[in-house]
Amino acid sequence: MNLEINNETVKLCEIISTEKRTKVIEGDMIVPDIKPDILSISNIDYDLFITKKEIKDGKLYIEGLADVTAIYVAEDQNGSTKSLNNVFNFLEAFDIEGLNNESIIRVKVEEEPIEYKVMNGRKISVRMPITLNVSAEKNCEHTIVKDVLDNTNIQMQKEEIEVYSLTDSQIQNIELNEIVNIPEEKPAISEILKASMKIKNIDYKISYNKILAKADAIIKVIYVSDTEHSTIETYEAILPVMGFINSDNLQENSEIKLEFNIKSFTLRPIYQDLKSTSFSVDSEIEICANVYQKKKIEIISDLYDPDMELKYQTERMNISNEIINVKEEVELIQGLMIPELDNIRILSIDANPKINTKNVLDGKIAVEGNIEFTILYYNELKRVVETKKVELPYQQVLKIPEVKNDMPVKINVRVKEIDYRKADSTGLQIKVILEFNTIVNEERTIDGITQIELEENTNVKRPSIVVYYVKPGDTLWNIAKKYKSTVAELKEYNLLKDDIIHPNQQLIIPKRSRITALEIM
Repeated sequence: MNLEINNETVKLCEIISTEKRTKVIEGDMIVPDIKPDILSISNIDYDLFITKKEIKDGKLYIEGLADVTAIYVAEDQNGSTKSLNNVFNFLEAFDIEGLNNESIIRVKVEEEPIEYKVMNGRKISVRMPITLNVSAEKNCEHTIVKDVLDNTNIQMQKEEIEVYSLTDSQIQNIELNEIVNIPEEKPAISEILKASMKIKNIDYKISYNKILAKADAIIKVIYVSDTEHSTIETYEAILPVMGFINSDNLQENSEIKLEFNIKSFTLRPIYQDLKSTSFSVDSEIEICANVYQKKKIEIISDLYDPDMELKYQTERMNISNEIINVKEEVELIQGLMIPELDNIRILSIDANPKINTKNVLDGKIAVEGNIEFTILYYNELKRVVETKKVELPYQQVLKIPEVKNDMPVKINVRVKEIDYRKADSTGLQIKVILEFNTIVNEERTIDGITQIELEENTNVKRPSIVVYYVKPGDTLWNIAKKYKSTVAELKEYNLLKDDIIHPNQQLIIPKRSRITALEIM
């Protein structure tokens, strides 16, 4: 017998797949004929950009590039400082079951230190191991039974759950085209040795179904000055990045997650009267805005009929809720020993923090890791650029009251700010502000009921009375279901005021009058 039921459509944001893959990008950098040979490498590193994510024929294609810059001491009369730049493209394909054009793709890249070898002073062979962390998610619709409208004896156990749905996903590509003037107190540019761009201070505002996404682009430049002694100089500029993103599904309780991805970056000196006191910045930046909504729904977690045979169909729902997302800033001060500190000028300090181990306890997480510092400096005595790498360990306890020791905790760490000062003639004090982002996702699989049917069962045998002794783990619901009774009847015959029962407690399960759904109707 088909029943009249009340259905509800539930939208869930479900993770289709996650994959972690290591890839090696390699190739050769050739010194142009107009530049001198390489005597020694002062510094070499790279920036990695994801330029395209495309879903085609059920596969995910990720395109990107590694922009490599090498600063070297030239084999010429003056031992001058020169640079070499090259771009290496890569393409990687992923087979992901259930992928479609509406899927949301996230790619995070872990970069390892570059490996290189100089050959004959005219070529650098480079090798860059990277790890691609790819996740794909999409909205899935499930139509489930919310309630039975017929007046039947069906016993239902309901559960309130919180679901997370993706209500909108928008991508906007913006162009950053700016001309930056160097202050008058800085010497003019002869040659750009190294330029980098980072996105920081991401924020947003909502107004009239629009998301105003904003951030700062931090531009750092190291260059050879256009002076008699060709000194090495640095300059840093902050450029605002802004984009308006339309979204028709914004609500008061919407949660917005923004990602700024640099797809390309070029910096060129601008010459006027044979001098360069400014440079142009050209960059393409992808802004991804995903709008989520949390809401509570009531589902049928279990059901039975004490008098009739009940058949129902289910559909599996994968529920993933972000129950903890906490950011904590930690200030670390490290002392480094650098010989001849009085004779060097620091050009840049980069820090790469890693987490090696974490110990999750109730209310706190003990973290151990290391920070790799890369110090690029100009040696005034030798008149060359040099690099020093230092790796220092750290320990930190993150206090998060909501965390329990059995939770699947994920922690991301990044450098938010770095500063330094001279402590003495050989000592450098570095202050690093690390931001730890602790995330806990609760993942559950629930079978949502999609259809219910009743059939009269003539083979139901009921004893006149049952005396049952409660076992550990028993509930009134499970006992009533097993003996074809109801929770209400058990409470009435045993004078129970609530649903609480205890092991070895005696319960009387009476024989009940058989009332079918047909008789009720």
